[in-house]
Amino acid sequence: MPAQKLSLRRSLVFSFAEKYTSFAVSLAAIVIVSRLLTPEEIGIFSVAVGVTTLANTLRTFGVSNYLVQVKDLTDNVIRTCFTINLLIAWSLALIIFASSWQIGAFFHSVGVGDVMRVQSLSFILVPFGITALALLRRDMAFGTLYKINVSSNVANSCMTIGLAFLGFSYMSMAWASVVAMLVMVLGCVVWGHERRVRGVGISGWRDILPFGAKMTVSDIALDLGQQSANIVIGRMLGMADAGFYSRGYGPVNMFREKVVAAVKAVAFPAFAAEHRETTMAPQLFLRALVYLTGISWPFFAFAALMAFPMIRIMFGTQWDAAVPLMRWLCGAAIVGTLIYQCNSFFVAIGRVNAATIVEIQYQLAGLLLAVAAAFISVEAVAASQVLVYVIATLLYYRKMRDFDVLALGKCARALMPSAAITVTTGIVPVIVLAWPSLLDEYLIPSFAVAVVGAGCGWIAGIVLVKHPLLVELRSIVARLQGLLPGFRKL
Repeated sequence: MPAQKLSLRRSLVFSFAEKYTSFAVSLAAIVIVSRLLTPEEIGIFSVAVGVTTLANTLRTFGVSNYLVQVKDLTDNVIRTCFTINLLIAWSLALIIFASSWQIGAFFHSVGVGDVMRVQSLSFILVPFGITALALLRRDMAFGTLYKINVSSNVANSCMTIGLAFLGFSYMSMAWASVVAMLVMVLGCVVWGHERRVRGVGISGWRDILPFGAKMTVSDIALDLGQQSANIVIGRMLGMADAGFYSRGYGPVNMFREKVVAAVKAVAFPAFAAEHRETTMAPQLFLRALVYLTGISWPFFAFAALMAFPMIRIMFGTQWDAAVPLMRWLCGAAIVGTLIYQCNSFFVAIGRVNAATIVEIQYQLAGLLLAVAAAFISVEAVAASQVLVYVIATLLYYRKMRDFDVLALGKCARALMPSAAITVTTGIVPVIVLAWPSLLDEYLIPSFAVAVVGAGCGWIAGIVLVKHPLLVELRSIVARLQGLLPGFRKL
């Protein structure tokens, strides 16, 4: 057991290193591109991505997760997964290309169709890398994944900035995504060659297709819910409002992609391994939830309070309309943190049906709420996301009652320390926000005070309530002591 704990910690270190490196690169790109492109241009790309994301879910067909969780992995299974992925991805590339003109007409935007045609090229490339990535995840080889994913992210960001500067408008992001996919495939060839697929085959399809079908329904429901607001806004309110929504959702999405995804990247294979070898997967889920809320709740609370300076500093004055949207979406993310790992947990322990049913239920509710709210305003759509995550939390935690350790009362007690450090994190930002005209007159200095104060409040809260994150902080301090002997212990 100690060896496994060390493996998990090391995996988390690599996973977080990858996500934070990518976060820094992506943030720099977003800041620059937001000053080169207009809200309408960003909106066109966001809507096109929303449409192709659903196709991307169909393309994966759950085979990556199947490779991670299957107990008996053979070469035949690997070849079958690759072949299924290849057939589906290339078919979808053709469908996306052929339907792009009609979809562009539906959104009254030629640009949406243009972006989709370029993105169809990614579907041609992706099967040659996705299988190797899944095998690397199964083996928890996050050092190799770091090199592959960071290289792809750097390529994407550099191409986006360069092409936007040259006047490619929204197409700069479309072409950059294709280049990023090509770099990912090349990275798998160079650094993941030991996991390369040796040939094609369909001998194991009878086991894979049922799992893939269930997983795909669940994933489509999840992605439809995540993209439905952008799609609805683009169709009903226009591309400019879709752009504002995209930027308001930007900090939330970056945190989910860089922090939550880092945890999930390790958690899913860890849940699966625990389920294969022991009966401790529910305990691991609760521990991961406590750690995740200890980071995400304070971040989203801070972002909601400091939405105005964050939007103004990062994106400029043309994006001020995104401020109220960001506040609502951060509030929704605080609730959403409770369910971010639920889907992975149920899939990892073999209860795909349970995850699929819940995803369909709450994502359908989310789509209906987004359509209804769009008749009011784009801010109403953002506000509706809070209710969507409340519904999702109620549905998922009803299923959790099957596990005694995940009973609602026990989860609530375990999360009290995370709630406490969220309060201590927000004290200084609240003072800065409430101080008359402080942000208007001294935007950057007052925001810097809020950042430092929030960080100090977070650390102080962890120490005061003895949050489980304190163990990790002490580990960091111990390492610093090795470098700086005079560094005091917490």
